[in-house]
Amino acid sequence: MVSVEAIVADLSAESDELDALVAELPPERWATATPAPGWTIAHQIAHLWWTDRVSVIAITDQSGFDAVLAEAMKNPTGFVDAAAEELALTPPHQLLADWRETRAKLHTELVNVAEGRKLPWFGPPMSATSMATARMMETWAHGLDVADALGVRRPATARLRSIAHIGVRTR
Repeated sequence: MVSVEAIVADLSAESDELDALVAELPPERWATATPAPGWTIAHQIAHLWWTDRVSVIAITDQSGFDAVLAEAMKNPTGFVDAAAEELALTPPHQLLADWRETRAKLHTELVNVAEGRKLPWFGPPMSATSMATARMMETWAHGLDVADALGVRRPATARLRSIAHIGVRTR
């Protein structure tokens, strides 16, 4: 079994690679459509920022996460898109800075979760290792959408092993 520290290291590297794709984009390029219908590059990064932020809340603030969950239940099929839509309006330089800050905090929090602790989520509770893997999967997948929008080819790396592992275990 791969340690949470190893998965977080992979997540950090995957996030940094995506960050490098968007860091120097002029503001108008953040409005470039991606393969996800209705989503631009800004939506993709906004979604990652939002989900990383909610992950931090799930780790550090049970009542805060309960409030997020209650809000999500008001629009169970659309709350994720609504959050991306709202946060995508953030100026690109601020969106990128906020995502960087939040993901760094998440990576630190994930490696400090007590062994055996289950973290609340929108589905069943999960371990820090599973949450790190889920964040890796989302970062990789949304990063592919951004790369496709920019015409960049991103080859698969060994960082994807945790995603493959959880897929096999689940199956």
